[in-house]
Amino acid sequence: MGSSAVPDEWTDFRCTNTLYYQGVSGPQSGEIIAQAIADAYAAGTAGFFVFGAIEVRAYDFDGVAKTGPPVAVARAQQGITQGPGPREVAVCLSYRAGPSRPRSRGRVFLGPVAGGFLANEYIPNNLGQVALGLGGRLLNIITLGAQWSLYSRTVQGFAAITNVSVDNAWDTQRSRGLPATADFSPA
Repeated sequence: MGSSAVPDEWTDFRCTNTLYYQGVSGPQSGEIIAQAIADAYAAGTAGFFVFGAIEVRAYDFDGVAKTGPPVAVARAQQGITQGPGPREVAVCLSYRAGPSRPRSRGRVFLGPVAGGFLANEYIPNNLGQVALGLGGRLLNIITLGAQWSLYSRTVQGFAAITNVSVDNAWDTQRSRGLPATADFSPA
């Protein structure tokens, strides 16, 4: 997932999230699940995150190579109400499948965060609640029997996500960073 309609000057503020849903069946399942995820991102987050247009790409985990084309693409306009803050600052939506153990938990970094919230040392309550609400919507996508799941390479299988949470500490998204545009070396 990523913002595909962010203004040109914000192109470096795109964020990619990778989510797995299992148990999906039906001839148009990719399109239906992709749209449900896009709708979850777009609902109730305007003004908090600078998603622009949410682009969701659905892949058939078993039937298509990971580098293959998506089976469906869905977009949901959200509207951009303010500019982004620093490009790698995010709110972390934590999730887990059962008890919190290695290989049973993960994170989704939500960003870019709307710049007005970053004046706070900690994530404000209203922003945290919006992020938690998004987690709940993603958890409750059950269209066509879909279930948000965690894939473990070690176990070679899926486990259903059972809990989501958000704490009030800012997080940093992993990124390759921007190329330098100036050199501040001594003359």
